Amino acid sequence: MKRPFTRETLVDCGYDVLERGRWGNADIYIVRHSGATWVIKDYMPCHPIIRKTWGRLMVAREYRALFTLRGIPGVPSAPFLLDHYALCYHFIPGSVLREVPAERIGSHFFPRLEQLVIAIHRKNLVHLDIRNQRNILMGEDGSPAILDFQSSMHLKKAPGFLHNLLKEIDLSGVYKLWDKNSPQTLGRTRKSRLEAINRKRFLWFLRGYPLGTRKNRRA
Repeated sequence: MKRPFTRETLVDCGYDVLERGRWGNADIYIVRHSGATWVIKDYMPCHPIIRKTWGRLMVAREYRALFTLRGIPGVPSAPFLLDHYALCYHFIPGSVLREVPAERIGSHFFPRLEQLVIAIHRKNLVHLDIRNQRNILMGEDGSPAILDFQSSMHLKKAPGFLHNLLKEIDLSGVYKLWDKNSPQTLGRTRKSRLEAINRKRFLWFLRGYPLGTRKNRRA
């Protein structure tokens, strides 16, 4: 597939800096090209040791996840690799959940988020960091989207006995956010599932970034 633009042609594009990453994080830009708006997650500014190891790994992992999930509404679309150190995909306009007042969240939001996670699981993939409100977006139409698949895992790489547990960790993230923002609509069954997975706190090493370099961001 032909890339919509290259690093060399970026000099002719208008762009905004969305986030400057720390030592182990990508810089994130918003780029407008040929009538479309793109996110670029770029490790090129990192130290060469980080860029050529951690950066390449994270870019490749997230690209594979987004490519696997292509066509699912609520997942960043049209992913492509700018090069070994940068991932690009279509920008989703909206606000991260942590910035949205609970009263603005429609009654349909969390049921749709639950179904979005189930659709991701049908592709044999788990996200593993859904509890982080920075990774959940409320689009301009009120629909949910999920961002940042750097922590994701394809279930073919996990032992079979862990598959259901990893999916439950994802869904418990949905139910945690649901319980925080709209507890009256969560229901007893989902509340019980949330409490059951919360009792397995020793498994929380499975979520998030192994290097602990997470920073507030919207991408």
